Amino acid sequence: MEIIRFSIGTLRNEGWFRFHTEFFALATLCGVDILTIDFLFSTYETLYKEADGLLELLRKSFVTTDTVAADRLRDSQYRGLRDAVKANLHSLDADTQAAAVKVSAVIGKYNSIITKGARADKTAAIDNLLQDLTQAEGGIDLSAEVTQLGVATWVNNLNSANTTYKQSLSERLEESTARPDTGRLQQVRAEMDHYYINMINVVDARLLAIGNTSAEEEGETEEPGGPVEGRDALPTTPNEKIIHFAKSLNTCITYYKSLLKSRRTRSNKKETEETEDGGEEI
Repeated sequence: MEIIRFSIGTLRNEGWFRFHTEFFALATLCGVDILTIDFLFSTYETLYKEADGLLELLRKSFVTTDTVAADRLRDSQYRGLRDAVKANLHSLDADTQAAAVKVSAVIGKYNSIITKGARADKTAAIDNLLQDLTQAEGGIDLSAEVTQLGVATWVNNLNSANTTYKQSLSERLEESTARPDTGRLQQVRAEMDHYYINMINVVDARLLAIGNTSAEEEGETEEPGGPVEGRDALPTTPNEKIIHFAKSLNTCITYYKSLLKSRRTRSNKKETEETEDGGEEI
């Protein structure tokens, strides 16, 4: 297993920073010491914070009433979901209560970032939460528990509200690269991407070592009382955490690769239409 590679630098500013925010959150959640990237991550974190500040300057003139309204809507949908799950903690039905405990624990992981974090951090945290609550690849998949609790509508509404927010903000940031503030931003982007690639190289080396160890142990009989297989099992050992990190990051990368592919498709379609209308093909 290895981390998927893709052209990070071709992402537009907001998508690029959102991707790095998701990587930052996943690496922090796993533990940069466990991933053995701490010697690179400290400088990367400094650049990440600088990029956030530079982008905030660009965002100020682009954040419209629609964007603010979309942000408030996803806040309300998140609180509704959280409170609905919390209410089920007191259910008299044992299965419902057990499901509420699981879902509440996952929500608790992201609660601080979603309620107090910056907008970009909040967006990534909501994306990760939704991944865990649904059947999205790389998530924990608590969809059965969500159904048991009857909160699927809250989950769907939160997903819609978060998507609306991202679309609203992205539309207003597509032209941001033409602004005079972006000279330093482009430098920071290049440096962050460089550190990211180096960290991924380190993680890939760890994954290779884990794979070799697993191959050596293949065929051994598991002792009674060992770890339980299944989708509800959470990573506990360093190797399990690294593998979970890799799967989650690959799911994230697949999403951004699809965005780039979709953008290229739209661009090619537009060029074709302009050519057919008599315009020059670029």
